[in-house]
This record gives sequence, C-alpha cells and structure tokens, in this order.
Amino acid sequence: MKKQTYKLFVIALFASLLLLTAGCTGNAEQETQDENIETIESVLQKALTGPNDELKKIFNNEEVEDLVQYDKDHFEEYFATETSYVEFVSQNNGSGILIQAMKYDYNFKVKNIEYEKTESEEIIYDFTVELQYQKEGSEKSEIETVTGQANLNEEHKIEVMEIRIGEFLASLVN
Repeated sequence: MKKQTYKLFVIALFASLLLLTAGCTGNAEQETQDENIETIESVLQKALTGPNDELKKIFNNEEVEDLVQYDKDHFEEYFATETSYVEFVSQNNGSGILIQAMKYDYNFKVKNIEYEKTESEEIIYDFTVELQYQKEGSEKSEIETVTGQANLNEEHKIEVMEIRIGEFLASLVN
C-alpha cells in the first residue's frame, strides 16, 4: 500500500513541476509581448487621438519650439534612440498626424487596435487601427482602417515605427 501511495505521490509531484515549468515559461513570453504591445499602443493612442486642447493651442501660437517640446513630451520615451525618435517625428508622425487633422477640422479617436507578431527573429509587430474620424460640428463619424509596423528592442523600446496613414490624410482635403 505504501509503495502505491509513494508512486502516486511521485507522479503527482512530477506532473505539478511539469505544469509549473510550462506555465512560467509561457507567462514570461506573454509578459514580454504585453510590454511590447503596451509601448506600441501608447504611441498609437497619442499619435491618433485628438487633437487635444494643448496641441491646438501650440498649433495656433505657431511656435515651432513648443511643437518640438510637445513631441518630446509625448513620444520620445517610447523610442530606443534619439535617432529612432527623430526619424518617427520627422516623417510627419507624432503630432504631425493630428496637425493634418486640425488643418481640415477633423477629430480622430482610436476605436480598436489589433496586433500580430511577425515570424521574424526580430521583435516586429504589424498593427491595424480602427480610427474614428469626425468633422468638427458634424454629428456623423466614420471609421478608417490604418495599418503599420513597429520594430522593438529587448527593452521594449521602438527602433522603427511606420504608421501608414498618408493616403487617408490626403483624402481629408476633399
């Protein structure tokens, strides 16, 4: 009887250790993925929701230094290097997207973001954003799909980020 109880105990212990090990490995990977998505989402929310009152005031004052500071305050911390940050904002991302919206009296709001990690050995995510846009003073809003890609490093910082929104912004002119 003792041998049978001992065997059951050993089997149960082994199964528990196996489950614990498998569970911890999956959680660490999921945690890393969550941190990467959190970084990407923060940038997308800030770049595609608004414009807020602070940005409107800066835009109306036409002070370039204030606009540069706005971008630094809202985006720089998410990027791996000064170069990657500058590349992002100089491609009319960052506040540039919302400035285009302001020029044509639109407001943007992120409704949903979906992420897909690529098969690459690098940390690359494709994303799809459902972007609600509404002309100021209008009751009607519409949804546009915006896609892009973000490459991150091991510290969950963005090395390269592309938001494919140019054609949509150009269509707002009409």
